[in-house]
Amino acid sequence: METNQLSTAEYWNSEGIDVRLNPKLSYDSSGLETFLSEEEGIRSAVVVATSGSSGEVKFVVLKKSALLASAAMVNEWCDVTDADVWWGGLSTFHVGGLGIFARAVLSGSRVVVPESREWNRGAGYAESLEKSGVTLTSLTPVHLHDLVVSGTRSPAGLRGLFLGGGRITDQLAERAVELGWPIWPTYGMSEAGSQIATSVEGNHELLPVLPNWDVRVGEKGGALEIRGEALFSGYASKVDGCWSFQESTQADGFFVTGDVVVLEEKQLRFRHRADDLVKVLGELVSLSKVEAVARNGGAEVIVIPLPDARLETRLVAAFEGGPDAAANWLIQTNQKLSGIEQIAEVRPVVEFPRTEIGKVDRKELASLF
Repeated sequence: METNQLSTAEYWNSEGIDVRLNPKLSYDSSGLETFLSEEEGIRSAVVVATSGSSGEVKFVVLKKSALLASAAMVNEWCDVTDADVWWGGLSTFHVGGLGIFARAVLSGSRVVVPESREWNRGAGYAESLEKSGVTLTSLTPVHLHDLVVSGTRSPAGLRGLFLGGGRITDQLAERAVELGWPIWPTYGMSEAGSQIATSVEGNHELLPVLPNWDVRVGEKGGALEIRGEALFSGYASKVDGCWSFQESTQADGFFVTGDVVVLEEKQLRFRHRADDLVKVLGELVSLSKVEAVARNGGAEVIVIPLPDARLETRLVAAFEGGPDAAANWLIQTNQKLSGIEQIAEVRPVVEFPRTEIGKVDRKELASLF
């Protein structure tokens, strides 16, 4: 489906199952459209693939009405009008890229689609935004890091940079603001059609939940639970050649996410993935917590758990950089971690493998260890 069709109200109000998958990856989606329409009665939906942190591929089924509900929430919260111009640089097989077009259709704003979605690091990106009169754009922390390292300043006309897809450090946020980038940190997921919480004030730790989302913290484990019109319908999966469908919600309409959070008067503070806990000497350790400490100096680090006969799990860090910098980083980082959280070994990597949207490909990186 071409992006020019995504820019029309006809597309968003039409029937049909639009399966949008990364063309560089291999998926078996044969028969999915027929299964959803004829057996599940879903007539108008977009399907994207997500692997989550576990690496298991799931087909996320989002009704077009859910994506429009998400877009309406974002537009209202961020005061999007027909005077805005979006940079459509994100892939449209992700909800972040799709959401841009849905928001534009509802608000009457315009989307500028670059000829190539290859990441144009540094000044070239800012120059493209300024030349096109862009007021709103979306990036991941990886992209922002590249802009900050190169010292690239934000174009004057940009009023909002949606920042999602991973954590950012205090140092990265502060330096970005110094360079004039109007960062709007977000928290979201494919299952929510895009954003659940967004801070237009630039706070990257405590994010206001968007209107029309019901949120709560589960009694067991502290996982975030969400309910709202923008919620996906369910997961489709294929086992032994047969499709099955898993409804998204419990009896009360809430979906249990895999993220542990703290809610403070409908503001969300992300803690860690519910499934990122590993045992070290019998104690539970959060990998994302260790990574947050490890990255606080601005380092690019991924913590990989490896089996260990004595410790149960040995924490090894992949460090993007040279061996001398890695060795110094390890000493400084372990001083900030408790005994069981400390990293046993650091391995320098010239450059992390990354996905289409700039996230570190953890599965490929782990295969190197």
